[in-house]
Amino acid sequence: MESSSSNSPNRRQHGRPPWGRMLTNVSVWAMLSFFCQGYMPYIYVTWFFIYLVRVRGLTMLQGGFWGSTPFIAIMLLAPLGGWFSDFAVAKFGKRRGRQTTVWIGMRCSAILLWTGSHMVSNVGAILMLALAAGFNFFAASSWWATCIDLTPTYSGSLSGLMNTFSGAWLAPIATAYIATHFGWTQALDFAAMLTAIGAILWIFVDASDALEEKTLISAAG
Repeated sequence: MESSSSNSPNRRQHGRPPWGRMLTNVSVWAMLSFFCQGYMPYIYVTWFFIYLVRVRGLTMLQGGFWGSTPFIAIMLLAPLGGWFSDFAVAKFGKRRGRQTTVWIGMRCSAILLWTGSHMVSNVGAILMLALAAGFNFFAASSWWATCIDLTPTYSGSLSGLMNTFSGAWLAPIATAYIATHFGWTQALDFAAMLTAIGAILWIFVDASDALEEKTLISAAG
C-alpha cells in the first residue's frame, strides 16, 4: 500500500525544478541584483547605532531612539511597495510593473542614502538615511513577486537561489573595512552605488517571461 505522501497531488504534479531554464534565463541572472538590495539594510542592523554615536555624536539614549527610525520607515514603506507593485502590474503589465516599482524604490533609496551621508545636520541626515532604508524595502517585494511570476510552481526554488546571492553577509564586513580605511561617508556612498546598480540591472528582468510554459512547450515538442 502506497503512503499518502507519495501519492499526493502535489508530489505528482511538481517534479524537479527546471534548473536548466532558470540558469540560462537572462531575467533570473539579472534578479541576482538581489545582492545589491540585500546589502544596504544590514548596515542598519549592524552598524547604524555605532555610526550615530561615534560619527554623529549622539548619546547612547539618542542613538537608541534615532536608530529605530530606519525600521519604522521599513514598516511603513514595505507594505506600500507591495501594494504599488501589484497596482503597477495591473496598469502596465508584469514586466513594466515590477520594473517601475524597483526603479522607484532603489533610485530613491540610493539618492537618499548618498544625500544623508553628506548632510551636516544630524536630524536631516538621519531622516534621509531612514527613508533610504524604507525605499529599499519598497522595492524588495518585487524581487519575491517576480520569482512567482517567472515560475509559480517552483517559486520556492527560484527564491532560494536568489536569496543565496544576497549581499547581506558582505555588508557588515565591507562597511567596517571601508569606514576604517576611507571614512564613513565613503562606506555609505558605496552602499548607495550598489543600490543604484540594483535598479539598473532590472532593465534585463522580464517578469512576464513564464519559464514553466517554455518547459511545457519543450517537453511537448
